[in-house]
Amino acid sequence: MHSLKKEIDHEIVLYLDEVIAKAQKTDIFVASAMKYFKKTILAGGKRVRPVMMYWGYHAAGGTNRAEILKTSISIELIHAFLLMHDDIIDRDDLRHGKRTIHAKYRDYYKQFFFGKDADHFGQSIAIIAGDFVYSLGNQVLFSSQFESTAIVRALNKLQEIVGLTCVGEIQDVYMEYSKKVTKKSILQMYENKTARYTFDGPLKLGAILAGANNDFCMQIEKFSIPVGIAFQIRDDILGIFGDAKKTGKPVGSDIAEGKRTLLVEIALEKANFENKKEILRLLGNQNISQDDVERFQHIIRETGALAEIEAYMKELIAKGQDALNDIDITPEARGFLSALAKYLNGREY
Repeated sequence: MHSLKKEIDHEIVLYLDEVIAKAQKTDIFVASAMKYFKKTILAGGKRVRPVMMYWGYHAAGGTNRAEILKTSISIELIHAFLLMHDDIIDRDDLRHGKRTIHAKYRDYYKQFFFGKDADHFGQSIAIIAGDFVYSLGNQVLFSSQFESTAIVRALNKLQEIVGLTCVGEIQDVYMEYSKKVTKKSILQMYENKTARYTFDGPLKLGAILAGANNDFCMQIEKFSIPVGIAFQIRDDILGIFGDAKKTGKPVGSDIAEGKRTLLVEIALEKANFENKKEILRLLGNQNISQDDVERFQHIIRETGALAEIEAYMKELIAKGQDALNDIDITPEARGFLSALAKYLNGREY
């Protein structure tokens, strides 16, 4: 996967260099913003989505490796667009150790302008830059050299992916403020926000470009949905127990943001009165300290919630692996997807 990531990164560099060169002819500020965006997108990330798109294409028998590599960056650009907006929603100033777009241009305002609009300026630039990157992601797919009918189907699928992700994002935001959160509603949000967008959608995009029919895509879903939900659960664990040097986000940021994850809901369900009171006190505390984070971690472990959700995650991965055995895909793709599931099962935090 590492060598494939390097190839995808190379395609991202080639494409964004063209975008920046065009922008420099019309607007220096836009070109500068795209240069900074290039730094942020290359600062980290495993390129899970373009890799899934690549292997979805090969799983369905696609053979034009060079073209699917070039086209796979479309979903990574869409991912970057969503993250720019997500960072505003989550009030995150860092991603992969770099200042997020809204934080970067909030600082820019303070350096070059006067007034009290620094936050608004930074958020405005990030929203518009995200929209611009979204258009680039669509353009990459639209201008690819695949069959025109396949491109139209893939573009339609891409809009469906973005739409479902937005539904999941709305559900996520609502849950942060609502007291009526259930495990069922959280799992529904996970499917919309992560499973469809990180695993299922990209795999189907690649398969569609290879000419796969709807029946093939429905078979892929039996693997991608449970594994995609497991991926989100692992990220939730990392959001509380992760190493900031590895995740690129401050430890405890999910606690400070008040994220109502499945892990948190299980802990609340299992906690005694005092521990439940402490979880609710710390959840959403913007000024959370390292001691608070460690206290929160201790409670999550003490309630048994961490052990329970780890067992559920392994169950989902096993379900996906079982389904993979019944899907008619190329041996190379089967080997990669099986290895990916095993990797998620043993991913450290």
